Amino acid sequence: MNSLISAPKSVLTLVAFAALAGTAAHAQDVKLNVTYVCNGERLYVESCNIRDLSDTATCQVAHPDRPQHNGFMAYTSETRGSLKKLLPTCTQPTAAELAKEEAFRKKQQENYDAAVARANPQAARPTQAASSAGGPGSQGGAQNYQMPAPPKNAEERAMRRCVSSGRLPSTCTGNSLLGMFGSMISQVLPGANKTPAPGPTMAGVYEGAGGWRLDFIDGGVLVNCSFLSPNQESYHLDLNGGRAALIVETTPKPLVLTLRTDGTLAGPPGQVVINGVVAAGYHEGTTPGAVYKDSAGNQYDAGRNKISGPAPGYTTFAPRQATCPAPVLSSKGTGPGIQTMQTDLLKTAFGGDKGPPTPAGIRMQGIYAAATGFSVEFFPESVILGCGPDSARAYPYTVAANGGGAAVKIDAPDHPLTLAFREDGGLDPGATGPYLVHGRMVVGQDDNDDFTFAPMEATCDLAVLTPSASIPMTGGVTAAPMMAGGPSGASNGGGGLSSAAAPLGNATLTILSGFQAQPGVVNPLAGKPLVLLRTSYADTIAQAGVVVPMGMTAYKYVGTACGTRSPDCQKSMDAIRASAISAVRADANGSGTLPGVPPGTYYLMISAPYNNQSLVWGQAVNLKAGANSITLSATNGTPLR
Repeated sequence: MNSLISAPKSVLTLVAFAALAGTAAHAQDVKLNVTYVCNGERLYVESCNIRDLSDTATCQVAHPDRPQHNGFMAYTSETRGSLKKLLPTCTQPTAAELAKEEAFRKKQQENYDAAVARANPQAARPTQAASSAGGPGSQGGAQNYQMPAPPKNAEERAMRRCVSSGRLPSTCTGNSLLGMFGSMISQVLPGANKTPAPGPTMAGVYEGAGGWRLDFIDGGVLVNCSFLSPNQESYHLDLNGGRAALIVETTPKPLVLTLRTDGTLAGPPGQVVINGVVAAGYHEGTTPGAVYKDSAGNQYDAGRNKISGPAPGYTTFAPRQATCPAPVLSSKGTGPGIQTMQTDLLKTAFGGDKGPPTPAGIRMQGIYAAATGFSVEFFPESVILGCGPDSARAYPYTVAANGGGAAVKIDAPDHPLTLAFREDGGLDPGATGPYLVHGRMVVGQDDNDDFTFAPMEATCDLAVLTPSASIPMTGGVTAAPMMAGGPSGASNGGGGLSSAAAPLGNATLTILSGFQAQPGVVNPLAGKPLVLLRTSYADTIAQAGVVVPMGMTAYKYVGTACGTRSPDCQKSMDAIRASAISAVRADANGSGTLPGVPPGTYYLMISAPYNNQSLVWGQAVNLKAGANSITLSATNGTPLR
């Protein structure tokens, strides 16, 4: 095996999506998402390039039994040819596992096809032949298009906008498959799926002498120097005063770095003391029910029955303090970081195209909008300029801070924009005149299944842009965020939702995380919604008239229904809101205490990503008057399949 990499659990939602995306690759001869045992070690292939079926195409392989590196799952990048030679020599997946994966693949393919259909309104072809100067994707040519039908909902409109702007279709369509379960929970606990506030962020990997390395990921940065292992820290950017300062919340003192004009990061002269961690050993994993283990790591129960191969373990850490040289860090030649590797996996899952890389340095996130209908929506690799809800086009951008102040420079060829940062958090284009957005609309797909477009240009007046939760729905009016009705006594037919201010009873439940704490790794339950239902999840949706097919779990069926916009999705959401009696969001340690309810039997509804899969906890809990508690871990969770 080659190219050993590690992926933090804090960004494994992308890897989990890759498992969904990989189901589109049924035609390839390497089976995905099933377990092989090779030389006593389990492995499974998460994804392969589905546009390149040659033996030189690459696949991502997960190794759950290998020692974790700084708390991260180990992965290798293999060619399809090497896997075709290796896998036949290994213990093969069981027939039941293959059948289960095939059924899962077929249903996910249906979801993907539905997502593509939402992006493609199937407008009529041109009513007259296109001239040689133009085509469906060009601005020229004498063509008459029948306008596509209006989007049926906000999700369909957002997908069309993303695809027509020029961003990767694989990214746009893939996003619609994410968060089905989380979206349902957010109906019970509004705000559970909060997105980061609009503003500047950092991307890339920076390295320097003395073992310095900063690897920026979603929600933080992995910091290490000298002999220290990577440790996740929070950070923020200060773009005031004509300079770009990066403040990393290390201890015993914050690490303050300046982003120079040459793209390097530099701290003040002198040595820096950093509190961090080092790998202190390896903890052998244990499987519940195991009585003894053989020399190969295989475990057996009391009846001498083998239990699921070698058990996964994890690296243990110990706190250490290091004295590091003055940091002078560069992104040149550092290679991709963890975030880039996971993002590329997402992009290639449906088409093999990675698209433009995310530049290292200051990037932007979120939506900024003006009352005129003009907007900018930032992504790591590009920014979408928009006029109203539908006309949009994506362009590269850079962020720079100098003596004249910090600004975002957007590389639109015919009308470049410079948006200056304001003290109130807004972005100022420095002008008020009209701005033409070269938008497009999807009119179909060609013989290669690529989307085809026709022009849909629009003009909006420039104005100061302020952070926004949504894209303007008209010129001059910014729509409020579209939110489904949250839990309340009026909408909750089950009798209302308990709250800290108005508890429904005196029986409280504290949820504790049983996952091993690892420095630099986010607890799987951290920030997750913890929901208590009056009846079990399956019974709740059954009582609403939702019929789950034989052989399919209720969770999986509802996820499929929501992915395909089936009426059963709304029925299920309404039923869950009615059944919810108490809810809270977990803290950073994965713990939380739900507001009190009357003593009795209730059911959990909790989900969290762990080891490349989603676990759910839906068991019954019998609450007595006073304080009650339960510890959640991988041993009492069920994989969401």
